[in-house]
Amino acid sequence: MLYIIIGVAGFIILFFFDLAASKKIRFLKTVIWIVGYGLIAYSLNVIIRRGAQFVLPTSIKITGIVLSTIFTILLIYSLLIEIPFKRTYLDKGAGSELITTGTYALVRHPGVLWFILFLIGLFLAIGSRILLIVIPVWGSMDILYVVIQDKYYFPKQFENAYKKYQKEVPMLIPNKASIKRCFTTFLWKR
Repeated sequence: MLYIIIGVAGFIILFFFDLAASKKIRFLKTVIWIVGYGLIAYSLNVIIRRGAQFVLPTSIKITGIVLSTIFTILLIYSLLIEIPFKRTYLDKGAGSELITTGTYALVRHPGVLWFILFLIGLFLAIGSRILLIVIPVWGSMDILYVVIQDKYYFPKQFENAYKKYQKEVPMLIPNKASIKRCFTTFLWKR
């Protein structure tokens, strides 16, 4: 349970990332990003290695490995490649370019979707009982984080472009139009 709380602390620290970005405090922004995600990654690492596990059939475990791998790749792609890494996480201030193509045409916060699906895949792969608590707790913290971004930070950061984006693209659950737009923009970018 301690490591679930440490992960929650990581999310709470991340709540201050956008504040530091909006105040243009470069060093603090980077430290918050590293510490927040570091606590989450550290906690998840310990949770994976410890604790009681369900005995799951091999086919379920293989499915979980495949899903967790796919969603890890998508998480890295959406958060570290698709948006400008240096400008978003390391430079002073907040990024000024609104990304509305690729996975950001699917939903406004694809990282949340990939993170929750990664955790579900990880549960299927290893059967860790504590992940049954981690998934809803950390998933809720991640959703709360992006709700705050969506309501307070991004409309100020991207102004009218973000308001238009909010009308066109669903926040977390893809719809038929956003799925089509996602595939279309992937093909268009290539």
